[in-house]
Amino acid sequence: MLPLEGTKVLDLTTLSGYCGMELADYGAEVIKVEPPEGDPLRKLEPMKNGASAHHAFRDRGKKSVTLDLTHPDGQGLFRKLVMEADVVLENFAPGTLEGLGLGYEAMAALKPALVWGRTSAYGSDGPDCGAPQLDLIAQAKSGVMHFTGFPENPPTRIGFAVSEHYAASFLASAVCLALYHARETGEGQLVETTLCGSAIAISEDKVITYGAENEDPMRTGNAHPLINPYDILKCKNGYVAMGISSDAQWAKFCNAFDCMEWTTDELYCSNLVRGYHYFGDLRVKLENLFANYTMEEIAEKCDAALIPGTMCSTTKEALKQPQLRVRNMIVSVEDKTLGALEMPGKPVKFAGQEEAPLKPAPELGAQNEEIYAAAGIDGETLARLRREGVV
Repeated sequence: MLPLEGTKVLDLTTLSGYCGMELADYGAEVIKVEPPEGDPLRKLEPMKNGASAHHAFRDRGKKSVTLDLTHPDGQGLFRKLVMEADVVLENFAPGTLEGLGLGYEAMAALKPALVWGRTSAYGSDGPDCGAPQLDLIAQAKSGVMHFTGFPENPPTRIGFAVSEHYAASFLASAVCLALYHARETGEGQLVETTLCGSAIAISEDKVITYGAENEDPMRTGNAHPLINPYDILKCKNGYVAMGISSDAQWAKFCNAFDCMEWTTDELYCSNLVRGYHYFGDLRVKLENLFANYTMEEIAEKCDAALIPGTMCSTTKEALKQPQLRVRNMIVSVEDKTLGALEMPGKPVKFAGQEEAPLKPAPELGAQNEEIYAAAGIDGETLARLRREGVV
């Protein structure tokens, strides 16, 4: 049994879906409530056979109902759905649902134990609460782009929607905490995460460095400002990542690559002096050393010596790693339109439990009859609502 079985979630998020996906992965019944024309996520590239791979991933394991929340009949239907739900998720601009009479306060008056999860750009209050939300903007606003990249180059975006993913995961955790509280006390609550706040939260070392030293952290490329060698280095056939974070690991590295003299050299013998001489001297020597080895050979030596170092894989190479398959982190989900689609698996594993295959994402409105019948809507009424474009 999965830990969230028996929990019903209404997922109103648009062009997102990650939080609802996490809750569905761990057993919740997640009902994706989308407009009759469908969530724009269904049209997000890349497309295959007319279907979006992003929708197939982010909406896996969910059910789908269509509903026009701007229509009075649609609003009445939503209230019925809320009465049967434990959680509502949304990422509308603050005030949007409140303007329709469907915000948290109005719904909590109907169901006091309701947990309401919201993700926004900067939060529901404050001078910037109405600003649009985009991962790019969050990375820029939070300072993430300023300290990412090389010092001679412009600020750089992290190569995936880092703030959106973390905000969704933080929200999933918060929803679970609020559910625990609601089941203990009967009191629901609104829990909220923001893209910009989540980016700040994961910028730990930069934020606390500024707090301690009152100096703005600058871009250092792939290198670490305090640990050396902690960098991406060129080798015979590509690049490798080295993460030597202690002098003990440095000694293991030098032994593995037959350069033990570096452990006693006054320029390299400790992390402190390696930092002083890394960019002007040691980095060049390391790349000269690695010019004799392939990525695969370096990774093999590092694994054998139990030191952190490996090849810089392409996505294609990364997906071939046996360890990811053993841990069920790359799974194939059979989608009705896309066919078999490989996607990331569940990141959290429960000891002693065998993972069941993931369920595919739903077709638009696939569960209209099921969900609305359970909410007391008869077939004739549903047919009328469909004709009128409410569902």
